[in-house]
Amino acid sequence: MSADLLSPILSYFNVRARVFYTGRLCGHATFDQSEDAGFLHLLRSGTANLRDSTGFITTLTKPTLVFYPRPLTQWIDVDQSGADLACASVDFEHKSFNPIALALPSRFMCELEELQSLQPLLEILFAEAFFEAPGRQEVLNRLFELVLIQLLRATITRGSGDVGLLRGLAHPQLSRAISAMHAEPANSWPLEELAGLAAMSRSSFAATFKREMGQTPGDYLTTWRISTAQALLLRGTPLKHVAESVGYASQAGFLRAFKTSVGKSPTVWLRHAEQVVHRQP
Repeated sequence: MSADLLSPILSYFNVRARVFYTGRLCGHATFDQSEDAGFLHLLRSGTANLRDSTGFITTLTKPTLVFYPRPLTQWIDVDQSGADLACASVDFEHKSFNPIALALPSRFMCELEELQSLQPLLEILFAEAFFEAPGRQEVLNRLFELVLIQLLRATITRGSGDVGLLRGLAHPQLSRAISAMHAEPANSWPLEELAGLAAMSRSSFAATFKREMGQTPGDYLTTWRISTAQALLLRGTPLKHVAESVGYASQAGFLRAFKTSVGKSPTVWLRHAEQVVHRQP
C-alpha cells in the first residue's frame, strides 16, 4: 500500500473554502489581499481578463481554474458578453507556518480539460453553483474544499521546479520517508531507517534529500516537529504533551529546539499567536 502523502499534513493543517460568488459576471471584480485569504476561481464559460499586483496579465478564453493560495490582489475584467464564474476564498490553517501553504506557487492556472480527475466533481459543483437549493452555500463550500484537495494531489504529482516540500513529495523514493516523518513526528527516525524506507543507501538518501528538499533529513524533521508543535499549542494541547507528541523526551530539550527555530519560547509565541487570531474577523 502506497503512503498517504496528504492526510498526515492535513490532520494538523486544514484548509477551508468559502464560496462568495457564483453567476454571470459582467464588468470588473477586485479580490483584495487585505482580506488575508487566498482565492480559487473557476471559469465555466466565457472570456475573462485576469491581472494581479505582481504585474501578471492574461486572457482566459477556455474553462479554467485559477488558484492564488496566498493573499495577493487580483482583478478580473469581463466585457458585456459576460462569463460564468464560481469563486471562493481559501484559508489555510496556520498559514504563517503551514508547510503546504508555504510550498505552493504564488499562482496556479490550468485549463479544466487538463484536470481529468476533477471532471465529475466539477460537474456537481457547477450544477450546485448555478441552481438555488436549500443548503447550497454549505454544499458549495465542501465541494470547493474537495476541489482544493484534488488540486493538492495534482500539484504533488506534478512536482515543482523549486527545491522544497512539493519536489520531495513528488520523488518516488523520498516521499516514503517524508510521509513517514509526517505521520509519526515522535519517532526518532535515524538516517538508516529513513534510507531503508526510501530503498536507498544512507549516503545516496542523504545527498538526494538535501538536493530535493534543501535541508538535511534531521533538519527537516526538526522543522516538521516544531510546525506540528505550533499547531498543537494553538489547539490548546498542554505544553508537556506537545513535547512528547513531537518526539522530545524532555521538556527542556523541546523548549531549546522551539526557541532556536521560532526565536521565542512556546508560551511567548502562543500568547502572540492567540492575539493575532483574536484580531482576525
